[in-house]
Amino acid sequence: MVPCLDGGLLPGDQPIGQPIAHSLAQSLGPSMDGLAAVQSWLEQRLASLEAEGSFEDAYALRMEMADWLLAEVG
Repeated sequence: MVPCLDGGLLPGDQPIGQPIAHSLAQSLGPSMDGLAAVQSWLEQRLASLEAEGSFEDAYALRMEMADWLLAEVG
């Protein structure tokens, strides 16, 4: 599998949103809600990027999520 240069999605992945959060929640178990599923995916993706030494990609993903969170607040 080839990592995505933006540190986030791989080719063919869906953007994070309600449909992906719902499908993640279903795959991770009934006790996990959509937000917890997205958080779990993010933590796993960041850990994977950092383990590969892709620190710039991990930083870019963190900044994308910060922008997303700030947009939700504003």
